[in-house]
Amino acid sequence: MLQLRVTGQTVKDSTRVINRADSLGKSKEEKNRNVMLNADANTGPRNVNIGLPFQGDIIILENDIPVVYTFYPQIPIGVWRYDNSLGRIGLLSFAEGALLWGKVGFAVNSYDRNAGSTFKGYASVYTNSWGSSRYDVTLTGPLKKGWGYDVSVFENYDRFNGTNFMFTPWGDRTSIVKAGISKKYKNGYVKLLWKHSESRTVLTNFYPLTYNGNGKTSPLSNFQLGRDSYLLADGNAPYYDLKTGKPGFVNVNSDDASKNIANSFYLTGDHKFGNGINMTYSSMFMKAKATSSGQFPISLQIQDPDQQAASGSIFKLHNSNTVYNGSAQLVSNIFQPRSDITTLISRIEFTKKISNHDLRLGFTQQYNNIGPTQVNFGVFYQTVEPNPRLLDFYVKTAPGTNYQVTNDFGLLPSAGVGGYSEMKTKKYAIYGSDDFSINKWWTAGLGARIELENDHEVYDPYLNSFINDRPLISRDFNNNWNKVFLASTVIKATAKFGFLADFTYNDWYNRYWDYAYKDANGNPIPAPGSPAGATPLNNVPIAGRQKVINYGGGIYFNWGDALSLVSKVTKITKENNVATANITNPADPTQVATFYPILYNIETIGWTTDIVSRPMKGLSIHYLLTIQNPQYKNYQYSAFGVNYNISNNVIPELSKVLMEFDPSYTFMKGSLRAWVSVRYFGKQYANQTNAFFYNGWIENFGGLDYRMSRSIDFKFQVTNFLDQKGVKGAIQGADQITDVTPYINRKIVASAIRPRTFELTANFKF
Repeated sequence: MLQLRVTGQTVKDSTRVINRADSLGKSKEEKNRNVMLNADANTGPRNVNIGLPFQGDIIILENDIPVVYTFYPQIPIGVWRYDNSLGRIGLLSFAEGALLWGKVGFAVNSYDRNAGSTFKGYASVYTNSWGSSRYDVTLTGPLKKGWGYDVSVFENYDRFNGTNFMFTPWGDRTSIVKAGISKKYKNGYVKLLWKHSESRTVLTNFYPLTYNGNGKTSPLSNFQLGRDSYLLADGNAPYYDLKTGKPGFVNVNSDDASKNIANSFYLTGDHKFGNGINMTYSSMFMKAKATSSGQFPISLQIQDPDQQAASGSIFKLHNSNTVYNGSAQLVSNIFQPRSDITTLISRIEFTKKISNHDLRLGFTQQYNNIGPTQVNFGVFYQTVEPNPRLLDFYVKTAPGTNYQVTNDFGLLPSAGVGGYSEMKTKKYAIYGSDDFSINKWWTAGLGARIELENDHEVYDPYLNSFINDRPLISRDFNNNWNKVFLASTVIKATAKFGFLADFTYNDWYNRYWDYAYKDANGNPIPAPGSPAGATPLNNVPIAGRQKVINYGGGIYFNWGDALSLVSKVTKITKENNVATANITNPADPTQVATFYPILYNIETIGWTTDIVSRPMKGLSIHYLLTIQNPQYKNYQYSAFGVNYNISNNVIPELSKVLMEFDPSYTFMKGSLRAWVSVRYFGKQYANQTNAFFYNGWIENFGGLDYRMSRSIDFKFQVTNFLDQKGVKGAIQGADQITDVTPYINRKIVASAIRPRTFELTANFKF
């Protein structure tokens, strides 16, 4: 269940390290993973499968500090990339991420280079078969009297998979500049670093295809999976303004819809006291402007020509009398203009070894202020083809009489309208741990964290309705406590064989808002006495608390370099999850409404076996097998008068069987290394009712790393060298579908893995 998957980009060998089972009791990092190989994208970390669906818990750290406070509206890859400015990178264990920051999952931890005693330069040039390119250079060196400097520049020009976005040449265009100055002194060092980032990323991974039933799919004759763009050709997407209900267009490549800017200042250092106490500290202050814009095809709402004829639907190209006779796709557009964000996060930690105890005591502080965040929404139809066109929708009401459903902007009548919020969060925490030896064959670890959280929120209670100058809710939520407890142990039965176990408890305050009045099915209704058509108010704050418990035990066996094996059974639960669902009315596919809150639990039991072997000189083999059963628990709700109960169903996008095989061989006196990484994902369900599913598929990577000299090396990599055509991902708008029969051999929308891509990186040191 705890199979690790982290982020993507062609990178350095240092991300692949060997796991030692006999050190698990004190390990703060998860090793033995190709953490920077991503089959979904070429811009950021690979998601780590822990038997829980991703909900923004996993974090990326830089200099011991999260690079962003939350994943939305500011995404981590907008301010962080793995380039030459980083001297080392690792992956924090599940327990360590919880202890340090109260997060759930595995955190990528990275550290900027420090100035050395001589001038050093590091540069890389990257390109791939789709015409993408990446350049970065880092310079470090000494000044006088212990002072030093480091500067770096990173430029990314990513064409994704050769996708022809007609409104922009780049799927990702990111620039990051860093400049730092440091001072070394007798007992430590201190450093001040400035980082400026500008990033535009097209948020899309949706492709139309045919669902053939029984887990099988096939591509459309006119659409290349993973290649063609399914976004409007001119980039102009219609939406309704949340506050006024006024319709308009937004160009998804405009500054207000796609440009994220951040300036971050780091103060880091360490100090060694004379009594054996070591202190490390890091603080980040960031001012940012973050935005988000995305079009999300509603997967099961494609009208083919025969369906149009049966229902009386007629489509015309937008603002024309040209009838469109092809398939039409219903799309939801979300546009969040730029928000101002102020973040201050700090951490200070003291460590000391006393006898057989490794002690540490730490403090963290987090402040995050997200200014007005307005999420606008709209639903429209587009053609089903590469670089689609906007459509106007008509319904035949009588012979020769057609009623235009969409307005002058191509928008359907309001269906779900986003939301508005302002949020200010303050957190203060203290944590501590002790890793100790009980005797020669028994080691253990204990840790705890307690955190005070105070929040101020301005909230929009008018879900599924425009604000229209109505008052918002402003409220403080103070004196809420979050807790983490962890324990681990390793028992050495022999010099090579032993037992291990660990336990992590993590809970945190997670309020949500509810409706004051509901019908018998739990659907919101207006207050008694309200006028006809009044909006139900989502205005009752509920003091929720989420809780994750992760525990397990197993065995390890070490036989020198020849074999290292860890086999472990784990159970993980996550309680009181709060979900929002945008659900299509089965009786009227043009009606989409937001249902919130939906409460449920998750439970996963899994068995993981991890093997590392070096059977001969130069040959290294890693194999990982995970068998798990990720399920929903206590999950039922009502939508449009229909009751749904999905308890005990398998969670979409999580496989029950996962395998990873990573052999490599080094020869030519260590100058050439050939490697392969193959991952198998078993059957995955694509909706919550488990009616839709995809058969298993393989993600694969391979390459050659050639070290020409101490100063120059080359890395040739092929992503998806088997040229797999797999699709994956939850089917949007399908959570209420229990019978797939009407959709067999019909068009749907899903995500796809990257097509075969050849990549070349040249690294230089000078």
